[in-house]
Amino acid sequence: PAKAHGDTMNYEQIWLTGFMATGKTRTARPLAAALDWEAVDIDKLIEEDAHDAIPAIFRRGGEAAFRVIESQVVERVAQMHNVVVATGGGTILSEANRAAMKAHGFIVCLDARPETIASRLADSSTHVSERPLLEGNTSAYKIGELKSQRDPVYAQADFIIQTDDMTPDQVTHQVLLAFRERTAVAGGAA
Repeated sequence: PAKAHGDTMNYEQIWLTGFMATGKTRTARPLAAALDWEAVDIDKLIEEDAHDAIPAIFRRGGEAAFRVIESQVVERVAQMHNVVVATGGGTILSEANRAAMKAHGFIVCLDARPETIASRLADSSTHVSERPLLEGNTSAYKIGELKSQRDPVYAQADFIIQTDDMTPDQVTHQVLLAFRERTAVAGGAA
């Protein structure tokens, strides 16, 4: 679903959203390189700000403490120019975060089926304990439950792409095409 931000919109950011293991971090770097922009990872910035790993933040203060830090980071990144931002899977759930992203950003949702996500998590070097919201359960069923709660918010993105059967290069190319198409339309060049 495409939404116009107005004829004079000048995007200064691309925000990659979507459930964990859909390819946000893997897509951010090559996409930023193609645009000659900077790649930014929200989770890494959260860990830098907190001086701790995300699982430790969850253990210490729960999801609420994590979300407070996350919103502060999003607000800061929303002031940056020419950045491709890999968000955490739940970053877009906050209305304030969505507003900050929409202010100058093109929001892309990378999507995948729960079975694909479960397979990618199993193949990942990231241990399941580093995915606190899954509570140690990376079954397609558990992923599907959590993902279905988030899907209505993910659906508000400017561009949605299914990454199940695509390579990271293919995803990057499709996002780049959609972004260039949108900026051409927003810039008035039909």
